Amino acid sequence: MNYIEATNWIKNIERAGSDYGIERMRELLVLLDEPDTSLKYVHIAGTNGKGSVSAYLTSVLKEAGYKVGTYNSPSVFRYNERWLINGEPLGDELVAKYLTIVRETIEAEQKLREAFSLDKFQPTAFEIETAVMFLAFYEAECDICVLETGLGGRWDATNVIYDKELAVITPIGLDHCAILGNTLGEIASEKAAIIKDVGVTANQAHEIMEQIRHPYVFEDGKRVDKTPRIEVAKKPEFLSADICGQKFLYDGKEYEISLLGRHQIDNASLAICAVQELVKKHWDISDEALKRGLKNTVWHARFEIVKNAEQRFNIVVPARKTLVFDGSHNPHGAKTLADGLNEFFKNKRIALVLGILKDKDYEGVVKTLAPCADEVVCITPPSPRALEKEELEEVVLKIKKEENLTLKTSVNSNIKEAVQEALSRDNDVVVLCGSLTLFSAL
Repeated sequence: MNYIEATNWIKNIERAGSDYGIERMRELLVLLDEPDTSLKYVHIAGTNGKGSVSAYLTSVLKEAGYKVGTYNSPSVFRYNERWLINGEPLGDELVAKYLTIVRETIEAEQKLREAFSLDKFQPTAFEIETAVMFLAFYEAECDICVLETGLGGRWDATNVIYDKELAVITPIGLDHCAILGNTLGEIASEKAAIIKDVGVTANQAHEIMEQIRHPYVFEDGKRVDKTPRIEVAKKPEFLSADICGQKFLYDGKEYEISLLGRHQIDNASLAICAVQELVKKHWDISDEALKRGLKNTVWHARFEIVKNAEQRFNIVVPARKTLVFDGSHNPHGAKTLADGLNEFFKNKRIALVLGILKDKDYEGVVKTLAPCADEVVCITPPSPRALEKEELEEVVLKIKKEENLTLKTSVNSNIKEAVQEALSRDNDVVVLCGSLTLFSAL
């Protein structure tokens, strides 16, 4: 397949939906000669901050001289961004090559099973993309791979790996409740299942920490309790921040990051704690590489002040106005966005161009963000799981009435047009936010 054929094929598979479990993932890897068994991993699960922590770790490990494969989803601007090698997306030819290999492998197995009247073999889109990751990072001879779970942890396709250098659990909140559970403890239990011998986490609520300290797995259908060593990241001390970045102290040392929002200091601290554990496992990461890596980390659409918008997206940002991209998709993430807006843009006129997926707590997101805004433009994300813009506007109007807010509302069918028109009105700051799926439309 060429690139267009390959991506159209995987989109068709994606429409079939998801079916969780790792047995099928292992079967697929066996058919591919188990490329996963020759690699080393840092595995990351959590509700918020997974992508940021993976970006920090990727940057630090790259600065330390290692070849790093990074796997996360969803991608922001291009499909290829799901697979990074030293921070660079796989090229179109490689994406097509690996998707073709996986497709041919699946179809050969399907024919064999049909011939013997065996159960069907149909891996999900995420399982296929995970297989592409293993193939790509194996052939690239990556020294270490930073993997972000797709959903949960216990039954996530990425949890098929046998050994890992380290597991990282970022802050956990209520998300994907229909699949993972309705309490923080239940959700934490599913995510903590990625921990093998060593885990690193942020300091979290007692019911979450209990699950992180006492994870369990299923082996041969039986529950097996684990007793890993858990390291909790120390509390950082904020020093200063401006629109260019932030400085903080961690464990008595000063660090600088370019990502904005106080939550990014917490994410960076978790990454530092993870690096300290990797050093204990004999990874050669100097203090200088750690500091350079943190400062040089780029993570798009996370309270990102957009630069060169005209060249990158054909969006004109008038003088003395600011465009922000933020992919926060749940109330916890929306709170970090709201905190950032209040810190850096207090007393400025703010317009939200807002689009949310219908399987998220969209009312919670609106309740958190609406008080920050003077205007909300509702849009429909480019996703089969999208909440329609008209439904979203009804929610915004409901919250406006309940909270006695004075904000304008409207809908727009074109995401880029909605952003450009909001910038042309009397707003100082325009924020495109609500879902990472929005940015692929730019």
